[in-house]
Amino acid sequence: MKRSLMVILVVLAAFAVSCASNTPAVVSQADRVGKSFIERFPDPDTIHMAGQSNHFTWQAGYMMYAMEKMWLMTGDSTYYNYIKRYVDQQVDAEGNVPDFSPRALDNFSPGYAILFMYEQTGEERYRKAAETIRRGFDEYPRTDFGLFWHSHSFRSQAWVDGVYMGQIFLARYGKTIGDSEYAFGEAVKQITLIAQKCQKENGLLLHAWDESKKARWADPETGLAPEVWSEGMGWYSILMADIFDYLPADTEGLDYLMESTIKMCEGLKATQDPETGMWCQVVDKCDEPGNWNETSGTGMFMYLLQRAIDKGYISKEEYQPVVDKAYEGIQTKLVTNEAGFIDIIDCSSIGVKTSYEDYISQPKDVSQFTVFSSFMLGAGVVEYGTENL
Repeated sequence: MKRSLMVILVVLAAFAVSCASNTPAVVSQADRVGKSFIERFPDPDTIHMAGQSNHFTWQAGYMMYAMEKMWLMTGDSTYYNYIKRYVDQQVDAEGNVPDFSPRALDNFSPGYAILFMYEQTGEERYRKAAETIRRGFDEYPRTDFGLFWHSHSFRSQAWVDGVYMGQIFLARYGKTIGDSEYAFGEAVKQITLIAQKCQKENGLLLHAWDESKKARWADPETGLAPEVWSEGMGWYSILMADIFDYLPADTEGLDYLMESTIKMCEGLKATQDPETGMWCQVVDKCDEPGNWNETSGTGMFMYLLQRAIDKGYISKEEYQPVVDKAYEGIQTKLVTNEAGFIDIIDCSSIGVKTSYEDYISQPKDVSQFTVFSSFMLGAGVVEYGTENL
């Protein structure tokens, strides 16, 4: 009896130490992936598409977002230093951001990391850089309906992933720098408008909307894209997981955003693959021929659901099994390659497509930058919890 009591006390003590040090009771898959990624890409300025000259865009922006969350969850300075190195490669001593181009919402995303560095250091050059990015919205084109174009190249088009790219920056800017009336108001406006256009009755959001109805993929009557794409709605999910951290409780329009978010969580629960626990490339057609489990979107949806559970937006009893099942499934997508680095399989980063067949026929890519970020976010919140975020 005494021996059993001693074993219990030792286990409880180990668990307490583990919680105090931000270390999960089991080996963290999120940390394994994060450390492998940094070892594999020690220079964060290499995080961009092959041949891409502008390195201040969404691939690196999303990675720095995930690295910040890993730093907050683990307390490991490796992640902080990686973000700082990237930001210092982009922001010069006078606070200029030479590579920033306000011609696409994707290019606003890394500004989030600049705001992080300003919060941590108070250095004026980071504030100046963030203000430069904020001014990029002043003349940014939008539809008559009020939505920002996805980019100057995609006239009249609003994509759900683009709403994350722009509004996660604006929401943090309003809280960290100021100009909050515009920043908070615009963030709420853009999220509300895209939900009004793209959210289906089942709670999920179609990939995009074209006001002109001229895009190849646009429905000739509604202008809507044909399907709910996993990673596209994934970015929107991450935005909704975090947006309420920045917006004051009395912000006009918040009730609608919460209702929309809960509806999306319900839709995700209803469309989870019951066999694998993951979500599919076309999210709400997982049982149709040719569809397949997509890893990046799955990690993003896990992040939203776990944060929503922990904040009390949705029922822990009802939704925790959903997240836990997804956590089991997503780990099957990790593969160690010949060089000893972790690869992640079955991911997809694409533009808007014309049909269900077009979406599911896209290559099942390996180790795109986005999937590393999504895995760290989704697995990380399960392993470490969200109290430090």
